[in-house]
Amino acid sequence: MSAVPEIVDTIGDARGKVVLQGFPDVGLVGSITVSYLVDQLGLKQVGYVESDDLPPVVPIRNSEVKDLIRIYEDRRAIIFVSDIPIPAKMIKPLARALLDWSKSKGVDRLYCLTGLADPNRIEIEEPKVFVAASRLKLAEELADLLDAEVLSEGFVAGINAELVRQGARKGFDVGLLLAQSHYNYPDPGAAAQLLLRMPKLIDASVDVGPLLQSAEMIRMQLRDLMRRTYDTMGDMQKSKELELPPVYR
Repeated sequence: MSAVPEIVDTIGDARGKVVLQGFPDVGLVGSITVSYLVDQLGLKQVGYVESDDLPPVVPIRNSEVKDLIRIYEDRRAIIFVSDIPIPAKMIKPLARALLDWSKSKGVDRLYCLTGLADPNRIEIEEPKVFVAASRLKLAEELADLLDAEVLSEGFVAGINAELVRQGARKGFDVGLLLAQSHYNYPDPGAAAQLLLRMPKLIDASVDVGPLLQSAEMIRMQLRDLMRRTYDTMGDMQKSKELELPPVYR
């Protein structure tokens, strides 16, 4: 039986803020997006997620021991960053814990940032952004706000699927922002499209120029994380997300 994840933080009342999560997934789009936001905005860690289902691994950055799943806070957002793909047995309990924790903090919405696998990505100069949500009206609002398209057909799997499903059942707003991306190849270009929409979502903007200029270096740095994520996605049948109708290709 999976352990119940514990979210440890120093955040008080978070009313008026939203939660952003970009756990490793398709093209590492969400991971690149939230990591770049944290770095460019100079955010400080304010918490972490603990679970017996996490592997016995410790990241070390600048000689400091880090948590595998960290929490950062900005004036309009609380951001979850993970250095590992979420283990399959941890997905459902973590989704429940995230939603319950968000409610307890007074947060109104949770946004999942991820990629939408497109087999023709190499031919796409500017990836499109699609949205889905726990409520159709929320998806339509996000599409208007972010100059995106509502995803009408397709599959979503993993932690994002569980969050939007549980959000719909619990009456909690969960939105998915999906940028067309490579499936198993780190995609900074897709992440840039999500970052360009952050000013309208959390009133925070960052320059994506350095991200795009260092795209190849980022791909090299993230190749091991992409490999582990690809293996995890295979276990969760994430390849289902490739089965999109022709209108999205």
